[in-house]
Amino acid sequence: MFKRKVFSLLLVLAVMISMIGFLPQTSYAAAIIQNYPMPSIYTASSVFSLKADSTNVPVISYLKDYDYAEFSFSGTVRIEVTASEAITSYSISPMAKNIAGTVNGNKLTFTLSSSTYVIVKINNLKKIVIAADPLETDIPASSGAGIYNVTRSPYNADSTGTSMATTAIQKAIDDANSAGGGIVYVPAGVFKCGNLTLKSNVTFYLAGGSVIVGTGNGADYSVDFHKSSLNKDGTYFIRTAINSSNITIRGRGTIDGKGIYMRNNSQFLNNLLVPLATSNFTFDGVILRDGGFWAFMPVRSDNVTITNYKGFQTLDQLEADAFDANECQNVLVKHAIGISDDDAFSTKTWMQTGMSSGWPGTVENIDTVTFEDCLAWSECVGFKIGMGACQPQKGVTVRNSYIFQCARGLLIDHGYQLSPPQGLVQDVIFENIDIERCSISQFGNYWFGVSTSTTGPVNNVTFKNINVRQTGALKSRISGNEKGGTVNGVTFTNVYVLGKLATSLSDLNATQNSYVSNVTFSNTTTTLLKDSFEDGLSTEWTTASGSWSVVTDNTKALAQKATATSLITAGNSWSDYTYEAKVKVPITNANAGIIFRVQDSNNYYMYRINATSSTLELYKCIGGTLTSVSSTAFTATPDKWYTVKAVVQGNNIKGYVDGVLKTDWTNPTTELTAGKIGFRTTSADVLFDDVLVYSSK
Repeated sequence: MFKRKVFSLLLVLAVMISMIGFLPQTSYAAAIIQNYPMPSIYTASSVFSLKADSTNVPVISYLKDYDYAEFSFSGTVRIEVTASEAITSYSISPMAKNIAGTVNGNKLTFTLSSSTYVIVKINNLKKIVIAADPLETDIPASSGAGIYNVTRSPYNADSTGTSMATTAIQKAIDDANSAGGGIVYVPAGVFKCGNLTLKSNVTFYLAGGSVIVGTGNGADYSVDFHKSSLNKDGTYFIRTAINSSNITIRGRGTIDGKGIYMRNNSQFLNNLLVPLATSNFTFDGVILRDGGFWAFMPVRSDNVTITNYKGFQTLDQLEADAFDANECQNVLVKHAIGISDDDAFSTKTWMQTGMSSGWPGTVENIDTVTFEDCLAWSECVGFKIGMGACQPQKGVTVRNSYIFQCARGLLIDHGYQLSPPQGLVQDVIFENIDIERCSISQFGNYWFGVSTSTTGPVNNVTFKNINVRQTGALKSRISGNEKGGTVNGVTFTNVYVLGKLATSLSDLNATQNSYVSNVTFSNTTTTLLKDSFEDGLSTEWTTASGSWSVVTDNTKALAQKATATSLITAGNSWSDYTYEAKVKVPITNANAGIIFRVQDSNNYYMYRINATSSTLELYKCIGGTLTSVSSTAFTATPDKWYTVKAVVQGNNIKGYVDGVLKTDWTNPTTELTAGKIGFRTTSADVLFDDVLVYSSK
């Protein structure tokens, strides 16, 4: 009898548990993680280790400036970085993504919900670059019809890096091409190679953990060009066949040129990947590292699509660009990171001389090149049109991108001075870009430049929705010259410099000379107030109650220390406007609110995070009486920054958290029609930051 009762109880529990699986759950989507083995020629970082959820991801020891790690995922993943010492300060870039971290001893944790390339700075250690790629969904089989696995018969390439694999891999490429197309499959392993030529209709797949590595000896490579400025010959490590088409290189493997060693010891340069006079070229996901010269260099090619590119170059050698499009048309570079001592991302046009003297065909224009969602870390320029502009460059766009560090951020540099012809630069757009650090003094230190020192003009340049956190030591410049080179038509729209909306060249920390015309400011919003507290002051704010001060929380922020109702205000009596600010509560039993249309300490609206009751609350305060007018469920995580925003138009109030509309309420009574902004809390140790108040035209 007892056994039957126990069995019945277990059966009921089993049914209940099975039913729970079908109930709606409030949680993140489970992450799917693809991890890759560390190639045998590399060593693990002694400074960092990394977990993606519970998966240990290899961190590769690389340069004195940074180590790196790579994995692929979908869903939401928890990242845990363990440093070699206790963490006292950190930053996670791109800062514009507002990735919030939590520190516990020597561990930093944060979450990612989409593929992101991040640069993490901890204390004064080297950086760690985390390449969190999108999940690979089209991994080919390693064998079968149309698959040419380089380690299998008849190719039998050495995967240990002991002997050269060039002949075997090239034979696989040739066979796939002769068959009308196929996939050349390079499994995990080390493949030491000389020059390789990719051919039409062939997909060159590098599996995660695979490395195509150079020898470091210039004598093992063909001489493809001479770089007069360095007085060195160089090679195209991997190139496409001339007049080829429909070539793809993809995967999560690595191309490693051993370029710095070869440059210093053989006095020989290495372009890692050169799509040369090819059409419909596709690249996805592969790491290019240690080129020693320009790493990725499409030349006189069209319809080029590049996604998920990681260009990991040295920060100690000039002319080690991460990406240069040369005389190409219809190029898209999307979701990429470029790290380089020289230019991170660049477009160029040349005369048929010097290193371009052997390029096939005749000179061509740059036309329609787009950089989107790219992260630049450069000791020179983040994004540059030039320095070569001997033929026209038209339709270059940089958008939705980020600069971690640079000497100059956004640059049109027409200064490659040879005899005519000198091409024009026209229809260039820089849009939705965040510049974090502009502090390197290499060939000048300023955040933007639009200039020509040749006879070629620059026309129609747009800077739109740019956030400049650091301007550099020198003034930015817009300049033409007495030779006939002019700049005509430069438009600035919603450019914020050090938190201020720019309405003049002075606001941009910039100058123009007499060979420049039609510089305009066409802002679509008017900033009423902006304060990041980075000056350490709160002089624009008036305390009504509480204990308010500016403190350091990685960056400067406004803190409230009293355990009582505390209120502080700023600004003027505005009517319709948008007010946003970042807030952070220290514990679950705390609240933080933004207040607006503040007439005095007894009359205002308030929109707040109430962590105690797990709600977002909209209040009106009339004559000192608080009345709740709207409440929405919301669970706040302690010590996490949230961006809270209120949009007030007439009697309507919309409330947002992290850009998501949470509250929409219209007051049936016309009251509180204008007023200042501010903060209110009844909790201690609440933080507020990055205040922005603006109105639309």
